[in-house]
Amino acid sequence: MRANQMSRRSTSASTLIARLAAVLLMASHQYWPVVQTVRYVAPEDCDWKTTTLTTPDSGSATGAGAGSDSVLLTCKLRTVNGAFDSTNFSLIQAQHTTGLTIICDDILFESSLSNRSFEHLTQLRELSVDRCKLPELPLLTFQGLSQLRNLTIRTHNVNWGDLSLKIPTGGLLTPVPRVQRIDLSTNAISWLPESLFCNLQELSFVNLTANQFQEVISFGFSSKSKDRQQLQCKLDAITHLDVSYNRIKVLTDRGFGLLARLQALSLHHNQISRAEETSLAGLSGLTVLDMSNNQLVALPPKFFQPVATSLTELYLQNNSISVLPPGLFNALGQTVLLDLSHNEITSHWIGTDTFADLIRLVQLDLAFNRLSRIDAQTFRSQYSLEVLQLHHNEIETIADTAFQSLYNLHTLVLSHNRLTRLDALSLSGLHVLNTLAVDSNKLDFIHGQAFKNITNLMELNASSNRLESVPPAINTLQFLRSLDLSYNRIIEIDNASYRGVDQLYGLNLEANQIGNLSKGIFSDLPSLRILNLAKNKIQGIEQGTFDDVPDLHALRLDSNYIVDINGLFSNLRDLLMLNISVNKIGWFDYALIPIGLQWLDIHENQIDNLGNYFELESVLKLRTLDASVNKIQELDASALPNGIEMVLLNSNHIKKIAPFAFMEKQNLTRADLTSNRLTTLDSNAFRLSKVPLRRPVPEFSVAGNPYLCDCTMEWLQRVANGDESRQYPRMVDVQQIECQLAFAKQQGLVPLTRANSSQFLCPYKSHCFALCHCCEFDACDCEMTCPDNCSCYYDQTWSTNVVDCSGKGYNSVPARLPMDVTALYLDGNDIYTLSSHTFIGRKNMRQLYLNNSNIHAVGNNTFNGLVNLEVIHLEYNQLTALNGYEFAPLFYLKELHLHHNRIHSIHNTTFIHLKQLQVLHLEYNAIVVFQTAVLSHNNKLQSLYLSNNLWSCECKFMERFQQWIQAYGSALLRDSTDIRCFHNTSFVGTYIWDVNSTSCANSTAVAEGRGDQKAVSFLPNALVGDYLIIIIVIMCIILVVLILCGVYRKAIKVWIYSKYGIRLFQRTRYTPETEKLFDAFVSYCKKDESFIAQILAPELECGPPPYRLCLRYRDLPMSVYMAEAITEAIECSHRTIILLSEHFLKSEWCLFELKAAHRECQINKQHRVVGVLLDKYNLTELDADTRLCLASVPIVQWGERRFWEKLRYLMPPARGQLKPMNVGPDVRPSLEFMRTMNTKIV
Repeated sequence: MRANQMSRRSTSASTLIARLAAVLLMASHQYWPVVQTVRYVAPEDCDWKTTTLTTPDSGSATGAGAGSDSVLLTCKLRTVNGAFDSTNFSLIQAQHTTGLTIICDDILFESSLSNRSFEHLTQLRELSVDRCKLPELPLLTFQGLSQLRNLTIRTHNVNWGDLSLKIPTGGLLTPVPRVQRIDLSTNAISWLPESLFCNLQELSFVNLTANQFQEVISFGFSSKSKDRQQLQCKLDAITHLDVSYNRIKVLTDRGFGLLARLQALSLHHNQISRAEETSLAGLSGLTVLDMSNNQLVALPPKFFQPVATSLTELYLQNNSISVLPPGLFNALGQTVLLDLSHNEITSHWIGTDTFADLIRLVQLDLAFNRLSRIDAQTFRSQYSLEVLQLHHNEIETIADTAFQSLYNLHTLVLSHNRLTRLDALSLSGLHVLNTLAVDSNKLDFIHGQAFKNITNLMELNASSNRLESVPPAINTLQFLRSLDLSYNRIIEIDNASYRGVDQLYGLNLEANQIGNLSKGIFSDLPSLRILNLAKNKIQGIEQGTFDDVPDLHALRLDSNYIVDINGLFSNLRDLLMLNISVNKIGWFDYALIPIGLQWLDIHENQIDNLGNYFELESVLKLRTLDASVNKIQELDASALPNGIEMVLLNSNHIKKIAPFAFMEKQNLTRADLTSNRLTTLDSNAFRLSKVPLRRPVPEFSVAGNPYLCDCTMEWLQRVANGDESRQYPRMVDVQQIECQLAFAKQQGLVPLTRANSSQFLCPYKSHCFALCHCCEFDACDCEMTCPDNCSCYYDQTWSTNVVDCSGKGYNSVPARLPMDVTALYLDGNDIYTLSSHTFIGRKNMRQLYLNNSNIHAVGNNTFNGLVNLEVIHLEYNQLTALNGYEFAPLFYLKELHLHHNRIHSIHNTTFIHLKQLQVLHLEYNAIVVFQTAVLSHNNKLQSLYLSNNLWSCECKFMERFQQWIQAYGSALLRDSTDIRCFHNTSFVGTYIWDVNSTSCANSTAVAEGRGDQKAVSFLPNALVGDYLIIIIVIMCIILVVLILCGVYRKAIKVWIYSKYGIRLFQRTRYTPETEKLFDAFVSYCKKDESFIAQILAPELECGPPPYRLCLRYRDLPMSVYMAEAITEAIECSHRTIILLSEHFLKSEWCLFELKAAHRECQINKQHRVVGVLLDKYNLTELDADTRLCLASVPIVQWGERRFWEKLRYLMPPARGQLKPMNVGPDVRPSLEFMRTMNTKIV
């Protein structure tokens, strides 16, 4: 709303209004209210909204009455007329503007208001200026605002040092005679003109909080003013005055005397330490007085006399009052609330007459004082009292009949005192008391008749005392609903302890010394719903102990010594919450808890398995389970109820999570598996049913486990980084997940999110690919065999194949290296010579480590065949010369490490073939001269190291060397500052940068080759191309391609079938005459049904092409003739799909189905068995009969690449007459098949 910005828009704004009015006049009369709303145009930096005035205003300049539209305008500015801004309020549209709020930025720049700033806003009723740093208000600031009702000026100067708002004398508020509320808080005002609020006949509320007033007279309300004009000032309309959060220290005589009709006065949070006796004189109508949070020590005896007949609420808490003079509260007969808490009042100053006149008192708070006793006459007149707070005192004794007159009291709080006993008459007279708190005292005795007069008591808190038994006095409390006896010294409980309290709803006996529990102790508590027995010494509980309270809702038995819970809770049909944590329970089964239980805490026990013998996971109602800090070792689908929402399993011994353990948990929202012993996880361990978009994905915490980042764990990284399929949970602690790399030469523990996919490796000794048929022969390229005494690793896709033979004592390269090796470590051995064609055929090798292996020579074509090699480490060896042929075939080499050798001779074609070379290390050798043209073909070289060689100090060489470095080598030579020359290869010369023409010494001895060290000899350029080698390489490539096509012919067939639906080299044997009812019979274990029902069956029955399946537990009738039904189903199917899992191979029924399918294959040569391996089970450990049945069975591993394509390839061809491609499959058994089955049964 700056002037320079608003002036540019004034013409366009007026034009816009004119056009808008012309358009709106064409509208019908029924849209006139919309016209009034839309015609308003706000200046820049301002927002506006409409409201409707409901109070008629006949005095308005425009005659706006009830129902007229009004605009509330809010402007956010940097400053108002500040050093960098000029503000013009005249651009604000006067019509309809009834509210204006100006908010400045919270920065230390001054603002200013000029006279008549708002004069044209004649309809304004509310004006607020917030956070604008105004040093003063000009006398005519509010000129023209005759309709103003609410005025707020909050500069927040109090937060900006010494800046204070100055109020002028002479009638600043005279132009606003109808103002009703004035807020001048947070302005750092220390003084107001005495006549500032005079003659404001409608002013009712004044807020002067958070300023810097130090004296009451500074407000201008004192009736002792010497100014006669001030004494004639009429302030009768003010009813509420708030001067809290100032610096007032003394309440002076008649300081507020002119406010004759004041009803509420707030003086809290000042520094008041003294008050004169007539401070409240003239306030005869005062009803609420708040003097809390000050520094009062005492008050004059007649301080409240001027307001004795009107005062209803008095707040004096948080002072330092230690003296209550006699007569202080005399005549306060109308007071209903008195708060004296948080003071220093002692019993010495509370006499028989202290509260005598407070006959209408309803609430009395004396908490947090220093009272030591309650006398018999202290509260003799408070028969209207309902709430009495006496907690946090030093009360030791209560006189008999001390509360005799309090027959309306319903809440008595005596907590945190020093009471040692309650006698028979201590609580007499409290006939309607329903809440009594005597906790945190020193009670060791409660008289048997102590509660006889408070029979209506509903809540009793006697916790944290010294009681050694349940007080017999409670037997008279027939309406008692809640009893808290926790943190006492109770040793034993019996049935007689609660006789007569049959309405008891909640019983808390926590932290006592209760021992074993026997049957019948709760027989007199039929209404009990909540029972707390935590933190006792309970070791044994007799079965049926809780049968007397069958309606129990919540039960706590945590922090005891319980070993067995068998038979304790089976009859608690309404139990919702059970806490048996921190005990010594070693065996648990879901059959031990009620079906309807929703919250269960069993953490910190010795449970090693979440048993579910009766398979109750689908019927349990459990929602929250805390089984942390136990000894659980394994987790499967039956270990958690299907309706579970939150499960805590952290700090256990979990080593294995079965596949699909969370598949059926549709309501799961959070699972904590941190701090367990998980090393590897199956890719289906966290698999979920697809989560709908309307629900958030469950959150799992899985950090703090000793994960091994092998090839089976790469999926966890993908899931942790986000899963779009919504079939895996969100890992909330993914940044804290660390894992140990399987390959020892790599970094140890690494964050999961930072590990590369090539680092997820598994060890192997030998491996034969499924499509490899030469593994039984010695020379088989597709068989991976790890050399003796070495370690080999592979990743999930076999794209990384690491062979580690470091420091194994080899004196030559191992003969049978895997052909697909990608990284070979031969460092730390004693290989004198690298012979020719050592690594032939290792086309996938990318890294080769031969460092520190005592190598003296590299033969011709040593690295032949390493067409993809990127890194070679030959440092720390004994190489003396490079003859030019060593690295010829390494076209893609990027790093070459030759430092710390004895190289003195380099052929000038040594690096000519290394077009991709980026890093070259030649430091710490014996090179004397260097022809820079040798690197002219290495255009991608980025880092070159040449220091610590025997560089010649011969002038011409040094001059060429310097020129080359300046022209080409300054960017890539990383150690140029460390290069220095040598005289005769023996005497240390200067650094290369320090050599100049005057200091250069021509060392001809070096140039002629004399001395102990030979100079580098650069031979003429050799023939680069070798056509014969190229031809041989091409022929080898063709031969390798043909071999691979033969080796991987089955994979190629599967791919072509999945892509084009063509079965190569196969002729269908399925004619219409041989068609059967089902394409496949699926044999599986009942515990694996979730995988079949949710994944396998929907994919095969609904996918392209669809198959008709016969499922064991879905389609076969359950009868005693199950064996015949299974045999008949197999005979009626083209295929039998066996779901091989650990559960399947341990089930006798499942093995029977496997043998039946095997027998059918022998009878019917067209019937085939297909195996689907669900988890990584070692099939070699099976018995001989089972291995024989599986010998000829093609097995597909769930989760492997192209799983569904391989499985469909093994299925029979799709038959259009049985299963149209455009119609969903009929998965129900046919009538003929059902008729056959029924015949068998009959």
